Amino acid sequence: MNKVTKKNPTKYNQYAIDGLVLKYGLSSYYIRQSVSGSVDGITPDLIKSDYKKLEADINKVVQDTITKFLNIQNKQS
Repeated sequence: MNKVTKKNPTKYNQYAIDGLVLKYGLSSYYIRQSVSGSVDGITPDLIKSDYKKLEADINKVVQDTITKFLNIQNKQS
């Protein structure tokens, strides 16, 4: 019998993680560990702070894009 396996969805914003990987030159695993608080130190604290800022900015852009899309749809109706 084949067992169906499911991946757990990532609870972190992958775009923010990718941006932090580029900024710090560290692995995505280390970045995720830093954001989750599993790693202690100055750099993980900076990473966590930057992640919160990036995530907020990304969410704002997504919301703005959705709002613009809905406004365009309403004007066409």
